[in-house]
Amino acid sequence: MHNATAADFLPEWMLRLNGEPPMHAATDLSAHRFLSQAMSMENDGMVMTALTVGMTLVLELASIGEVRRVCRNKAGAILYAQGVATNVLNNCLLGPLAYQLVASRWMAPPFTAVGRVVMVLGILAGHAVGYYAAHRWMHTKRMYWAHRFHHRFNTYVVPVTANAVSIAEYSIAYMAPFIAGSMLLRPDRCSLFIAVGIISFNNLLIHTPFLCDLSARVVPWLGVSTADHIEHHRRLTTHYAAPTISIDRLLACAFGTPESWGKEFKED
Repeated sequence: MHNATAADFLPEWMLRLNGEPPMHAATDLSAHRFLSQAMSMENDGMVMTALTVGMTLVLELASIGEVRRVCRNKAGAILYAQGVATNVLNNCLLGPLAYQLVASRWMAPPFTAVGRVVMVLGILAGHAVGYYAAHRWMHTKRMYWAHRFHHRFNTYVVPVTANAVSIAEYSIAYMAPFIAGSMLLRPDRCSLFIAVGIISFNNLLIHTPFLCDLSARVVPWLGVSTADHIEHHRRLTTHYAAPTISIDRLLACAFGTPESWGKEFKED
């Protein structure tokens, strides 16, 4: 008689995370095969998409008051619809493609538990630095075109705003740090999934306005709070770091607060 173990109660995708990289990792790189694999649930990126979309929906329903304020006039309703459309494009197409690229080229065999903890921390730190650099670049006059759409959600910010970004921004600030970090660090399947999950979840939380007061009280000094990021959406020249480690505070400790902090942002 079979004795039940914890593995018997876990979904298949969770069991896969503890195993080897996908068998097709370096064998078939044809465009058709790549797309087929990227859009299948064998790609952990598609599992992450499902979790991200589900959490976005939950937080959006919990923020229904803010959603109604965004949509109370025609222009706001159109903006909201565009935000949802960019979420679908970014989360359901570009994200899985980037994840599959990493899985097929730079994923390592399983690590030990300690190795996974170290790798997750490394990916989080690398992404924080990469996103910060890209975000600051997109707040220059030369690159603001790539970031402008995201900041159309300024007076009212809702969870869907987290991934309501242009293709350029999603590629440069969201995906490029993951891809570059994976090329350098070579994570295993589990550590990559955990790190991406932490970043994706935190990205949603910092765009959820009813968490502002709570986040200001409980998020550690080194972390990025919802209050920090909502202030960034309102003022544009503060709190550039997101969504995990506050690179702003680390740089302020080393070099002081920049003169432009809190000043009016002029696009032209």
